[in-house]
Amino acid sequence: MAQVTASDDGGVRLLTIANPPLGYMNAETATELLDHLREAQTDDAVRVIVFTGGVPGVFIRHYDVGEIVAVGEIAASGAGGEAGERADSPVYAMFDLLLDYPKPTIAAINGMCMGGGFEFALGCDIRIAQHGDYTIGLPETRLGIIPGLGGLQLLSHVVGLARAKEMVLRGRVVDPHEALRLGMVHELASDALAQAMDVARDLALLPQGGLAAVKRMAALVSAGEALDQGINTAATEFMGTLLANDEAMSRMREFLAGGEDIVAR
Repeated sequence: MAQVTASDDGGVRLLTIANPPLGYMNAETATELLDHLREAQTDDAVRVIVFTGGVPGVFIRHYDVGEIVAVGEIAASGAGGEAGERADSPVYAMFDLLLDYPKPTIAAINGMCMGGGFEFALGCDIRIAQHGDYTIGLPETRLGIIPGLGGLQLLSHVVGLARAKEMVLRGRVVDPHEALRLGMVHELASDALAQAMDVARDLALLPQGGLAAVKRMAALVSAGEALDQGINTAATEFMGTLLANDEAMSRMREFLAGGEDIVAR
């Protein structure tokens, strides 16, 4: 049975992640996500991706600890390559693509979201959490390991290094309200999926060249691009939005013709 199922709503592709009964992510989940992301990347009809959990009360609980133990046992036996090598795993391939994805991605966090599950959510552009009695965070140090997909680094970009280090050191997880207060998620909603779909439908109506340019620039800022270089990047990307296709030019002509409300909808 597939762990990831897809459905379309206009230009929005909804990917529902379900690995019952507990909702762990494992190598199979990652492989299916990778396949879906690759397919959607080349489908011009898909303009925004929304992820949500399909197990009640769970977005992605965390990565399957049993698989992590197996990796450790292989490494200890000397059969897994040199210590410190990045594993040849679909998890890393999937996550690399997610971080570099040209289309907007939204995590509709509708339940438990810890460890690798929260790292996955951090890899998305927008995180919308649902009200509820569940936890969000990176508890790996409680098991003697660390967030292996870059959770500390990603979290530091949204809450600051000092706070991220404190949370990861303590393996501290929080409820959705505290996650919003700390900036770990962008919004809280009574129905995370419904709100995420509303945001996604709005994004799907916007010229995609501009959205892709914003993502490219944000990635460079995140990587430490200096301000002066970033200003030059913005100028280059700005011209690119004018030349990529007629979508932006058409909207600006509509604005000049009296459609000022196009920027206030």
